[in-house]
Amino acid sequence: EAFPAYLESRIAEFYERAGLVELPDGNIGSLTIGGTVSPAGGNFEEPVTQATLKVVGAFLGLSRDRANARRYPSIHPLESWSRYDSHIADHLIDDSREILRKSNDINQMMMVVGEEGTSLEDFETYLKGEFLDSVYLQQNAFDDVDAASSKERQTHVFNKLHQILTEEFSFDGKEDCRTFFNRLRQLFIDWNYKKFDSDEFGKQEKAIEKLLASHLEENA
Repeated sequence: EAFPAYLESRIAEFYERAGLVELPDGNIGSLTIGGTVSPAGGNFEEPVTQATLKVVGAFLGLSRDRANARRYPSIHPLESWSRYDSHIADHLIDDSREILRKSNDINQMMMVVGEEGTSLEDFETYLKGEFLDSVYLQQNAFDDVDAASSKERQTHVFNKLHQILTEEFSFDGKEDCRTFFNRLRQLFIDWNYKKFDSDEFGKQEKAIEKLLASHLEENA
């Protein structure tokens, strides 16, 4: 493809400018570089993309399918990654990523065999993945609260999400399962629009806990 042999070193030299530095007067400064690479045909194996991926600390892979489905931001959660430490515990992230992966696999399977050919257990896992995607990975950039969240809010909400994702629910059938997660999804979306630590935020959280408790009691 006629790329020069020094391509990787030149790209590395550019990104090496980013980092944290202590100035002579004791102040701390930092420079963050967010590069954008648009490979022809979306081919991530081409040299510029591969050379970039080797030196960056995080990768946010945009997905045309997610954009077409109006799932914004259209960042693919299974293709994207970060080498930086998170304020959310690694095992919680790993659990959630595994549910997303299984949900995606089940969705691909349902495109072939249909919903009727899917077990209730798999269908629940699929809906859990869709639920996580809808209420946490997607954002409304036009809402002042949902457009950006503090670390404290992200951690608080994610802990509640993880509790739901790892809970073993009992359902009468797929329609019962779908109805439950649809109701839960709407409660969480409304929760996303409440200011953190406000009275409305607390009331909405109690509504979520009430729905969870009532379902668990009914199926105890």
